Amino acid sequence: MNLTAIAGGEHEYTLSGFRQALDLKAYDIVQFDVNRVGGITAAKKIADLCEANDVLVIPHAGQMHNYHVSMSSYAAPISEYFPEVPVEVGNELFWYVFDGEPVAEGGFVDLDDSRPGFGLTLKKTDENFRVIR
Repeated sequence: MNLTAIAGGEHEYTLSGFRQALDLKAYDIVQFDVNRVGGITAAKKIADLCEANDVLVIPHAGQMHNYHVSMSSYAAPISEYFPEVPVEVGNELFWYVFDGEPVAEGGFVDLDDSRPGFGLTLKKTDENFRVIR
């Protein structure tokens, strides 16, 4: 019998929503979005809940804040990674807004412990990048 793992949670926003989903055994892999659940503190609570329920966590999208959540949880064996490519859907915007996003080498991302916070700084304004309303 072949089993397919079910991943989800990208559009769930609350700890209680994830608790309900875990009670229903809705996911084999939880993929919350740190930006949508309320930030690092909320994401860590969800990751801890998943760890307590033996459910894997792979945060949705690459981005530095997701790597830090993954590194802080035994439930998160891997992270998604988006390489630097021309802007298409939005996940790539981090490459254009911040300096310090790690570049994967050999399938691995190293986080630099010598840099404060997430290790990111804002890029200088690019004269070719404009926000239009």
